[in-house]
Amino acid sequence: MRELAEREPQTELLADERTLFLAAFEDSTPIGFVLAHVLPRRHGDPAHLFVYEIGVHDEFRRKGVGTALLQRLAELARENDLRDAFVLTNESNAGAMAFYEAIGGVRPNADDVVWHLRLG
Repeated sequence: MRELAEREPQTELLADERTLFLAAFEDSTPIGFVLAHVLPRRHGDPAHLFVYEIGVHDEFRRKGVGTALLQRLAELARENDLRDAFVLTNESNAGAMAFYEAIGGVRPNADDVVWHLRLG
């Protein structure tokens, strides 16, 4: 697992207790992963789960790997009293849009906007 997630310089994320990193394997070969972070909140529930990244090797897509990863992530979230999660994607990413809809994701606001702010 550590080898999958450790790409310099972001090697410390696995040590953070708020990070959830799951991987799927075919035999001993990694074929998919999901990376999520528990984000504390000021209002409402004390925390939400932010699904930061999910990836499945091309030849294993549409075979249930991503769904299984997110189902296991949901189990872990519930074990930690997390009831809500969110994920960001681009509307132009047709594969991601179809996937999140297929697993029951809800797009609450068609006009949500993400701004990228340069901090330096």
